[in-house]
Amino acid sequence: MPPVNFVGVLSGDLVKSSHRNAKRSAIMSGLSRAVEASGNYLKDHHCQLYFSDFYRGDAFQCALTDPRYLLWTAIFIRTELIKLRADKVDADVRLGMGFGSASAWNPRNITSSDGEAFRLSGKALDTMKSGKEKYRRLRILSPRPEEDSRFSILAVFIDALMQRWTPEQAAAMSLFLRDKSQGEISKRFDVKQPAVQGRLQKAGHFAIKEGLELFMQMVAGRHISPQANNPGL
Repeated sequence: MPPVNFVGVLSGDLVKSSHRNAKRSAIMSGLSRAVEASGNYLKDHHCQLYFSDFYRGDAFQCALTDPRYLLWTAIFIRTELIKLRADKVDADVRLGMGFGSASAWNPRNITSSDGEAFRLSGKALDTMKSGKEKYRRLRILSPRPEEDSRFSILAVFIDALMQRWTPEQAAAMSLFLRDKSQGEISKRFDVKQPAVQGRLQKAGHFAIKEGLELFMQMVAGRHISPQANNPGL
């Protein structure tokens, strides 16, 4: 388990938010629900999520006491926003991820916290705002720069899959990401199981699952001491 000063940080902001004033309330509500649902799921996996609330309009941060769930959180939040497109709410978000030490930790005010994880997360977000990276929506930076290319490939691969999702596929993936079976998903949406299977397959659920498992292994195997205690942050 991670040491007390080793955290995962996710920094995000809405894409082209100034163009979406008419739908702003629905988007911000959707983001808030996504973060709340993420936190509820992570609690069952012994990970605490702290949310900064929104600042500078549509910017926000999430800090996780177990960085192994950082990519899961980013995928889930984007999944929930893609679902909004079923109601003609076209929203997307850039999410920069970083993990590492937290030299100054304030769970009551995440934006006042500092450390390697926070700086890497902010840097990851900033690189997606201009230049050749501006079409990316996910980026991961680690405490070991020599490993960033591996994390970058993983983020690009998952990002490419998600940008093709339909709202129906996202709705199925939302439950899949929370460990629901295809039978449970079919009952939730009152559709036959083959329809659910088709949505999940088109969304690349098997690849998303493999990517999440790989990320957790990379973070746990190279960055987290197995002797460390779970943080009571």
